[in-house]
Amino acid sequence: MTVDHGFPEHVFDSLGAAPAPFPDLVGGSVRVVEKRPVDGPVTVMTLGASRLPTDSGERVELAVEVLDGQQGVALVALEIVCDDITRNRRVPPVGAPWRNSEPFLSGTRISAIMATGSRWGSEFDEVRHEGAVVGHVRTLRLLTDAEASFTTARGWDALVAEAGSLDALLDVTRGDAASAPTGIDGNRPVFLSKLHAEHPPRWVTFTGAHLQSVTGLESDAYMNDSANHEVWSVDTFLARFPWVADFAQQALPGQTALFTDASGAYVIEDD
Repeated sequence: MTVDHGFPEHVFDSLGAAPAPFPDLVGGSVRVVEKRPVDGPVTVMTLGASRLPTDSGERVELAVEVLDGQQGVALVALEIVCDDITRNRRVPPVGAPWRNSEPFLSGTRISAIMATGSRWGSEFDEVRHEGAVVGHVRTLRLLTDAEASFTTARGWDALVAEAGSLDALLDVTRGDAASAPTGIDGNRPVFLSKLHAEHPPRWVTFTGAHLQSVTGLESDAYMNDSANHEVWSVDTFLARFPWVADFAQQALPGQTALFTDASGAYVIEDD
């Protein structure tokens, strides 16, 4: 068995279920199959995504777990990701939701896709050739925007715990299984430039893990010098700039607030 044979054989043999092919391709060249494992949900998989070239050289097949009757949803998600692999020559990053401003499935709240490991562990997730891992199967999770925000802040395992089970996240017609987290712990870090000693923050960003703040007076050369940066706690930052507190309590991961004065008023800037 060659490396190239390893991917289709893995797809065909996995989950102990025979593959049923779909008639149409996704991404122009990738075949899709459906599998019905005895102890798990309907799983729709790519058969050929691993042939798409990537700049990193990584090779992946993709899988989506769905309720029976929602296989069309899996096809939409697989096409979106295969198109992205083809266009941008990258594989989906594990644990980082790709978020859309609007739901991409009509009649649902689903607006984000995230790659994770599967419920089956390495036996399903790893593609091997002569004992060596040569690629992976990435399971795509279909999330609402609130669930994507929650996952960005707290991680996939925390979302599963909040939802109650993996299966609670299958039905794409569901409401939000978790609320977007608000507020930032006072001991979280704030990365800021030393110009804050003389000037107030202008743009403050919540990444989901920490705050970043700039005054707007920093040049590229200034920002590229690590000696010009400091790390404070959120509590210390808000004690110095209390008008940022409202944003810190309401910020969602990925949001940037623009402050033009010390009134506490701010505008959320789009990416």
